[in-house]
Amino acid sequence: MPPQRRRRAAVPDDEDEEMPMQAESPDGGDSDGGDPMEGIERAESSQLIKKLVRYALACEYSRTPIRRDGIKEKVLGPQGREFKKVFAGAQKQLRAAFGMEMIELPARDRNLLTADQKRKAAKSQNHKEPSSNSYMLVSVLPEDYRAPAIIAPSKVQSADGEASYVGLYSLIIAIITLSGGELSDPRFRRHLARLNATENMPSLNPNNENAPNEKTEVVLQRMIRQGYLVRVTEARTQDDEDSTTWHVGPRGKKEVDGESVASLVRTIYGGSTDELEKKLQASLKVKDRKTNVAAVIEDEEVPQVAPAAAGPSSRRRSRRRPASEEDDNE
Repeated sequence: MPPQRRRRAAVPDDEDEEMPMQAESPDGGDSDGGDPMEGIERAESSQLIKKLVRYALACEYSRTPIRRDGIKEKVLGPQGREFKKVFAGAQKQLRAAFGMEMIELPARDRNLLTADQKRKAAKSQNHKEPSSNSYMLVSVLPEDYRAPAIIAPSKVQSADGEASYVGLYSLIIAIITLSGGELSDPRFRRHLARLNATENMPSLNPNNENAPNEKTEVVLQRMIRQGYLVRVTEARTQDDEDSTTWHVGPRGKKEVDGESVASLVRTIYGGSTDELEKKLQASLKVKDRKTNVAAVIEDEEVPQVAPAAAGPSSRRRSRRRPASEEDDNE
């Protein structure tokens, strides 16, 4: 009898010990075979995605191109084959958390190649479209949320310095674009003289009393290094001088595109007219805007005024009518 009691007591003890093991087994993973390895791979991919997001933000902070070689070297390391998977995951996190995404920069224009580079390109049998393998961050927010009142200039060194720098390279890119995409060095210098920027330009920290300005050549070199401008110098014969031309760089083409140039021109001219839109359409191939700014403001405010209303609202309408008429006459 005592042995039978021991057996009966041992059976429930074994069952009690097996119950926690059965409860823990579903937590390991979805399948029985490779649950630990799949968990490790997911954790490694998650870390690589976060690392790529940090690398992209750091590059954009300094306006440095996000190069594919740099991603493989500084982010992926020996896991270079995971580029597509990690890149797609980083894109999702950038869109969801920061409202940005990585886009590929355009490759270097073949028209900007030197004579030797053109000959080498002609000899090569690779007729595929060249890829830059470089990226930059752009905003994916709706247009209504890209207003300067919402997205203020970044405080890299100074918000005022950043705003002046953005306005300066945007204006230079607009001048080159409206000049056919190319400017000779003498014409480029004449435009700088009109801007009173032949020798000095505002620095990135104009509030610094010791150095509120920078040399023009230093600022131009920064724009070239960051990809806003391209300077091409062709060596001539011994009797002729070298020919230097200025073009828009890859970052400048993406950041200040045709629509941005047209918007800058409309702002400078104080609105949009039919004649101005025709010129912009011919030069930039942008969308035509037939209504001017004053007409849009008047159309927005007139429905809000009651028919019998008088006083300040009627005075506002009477003041805007001559402005719209003058714009139409021009």
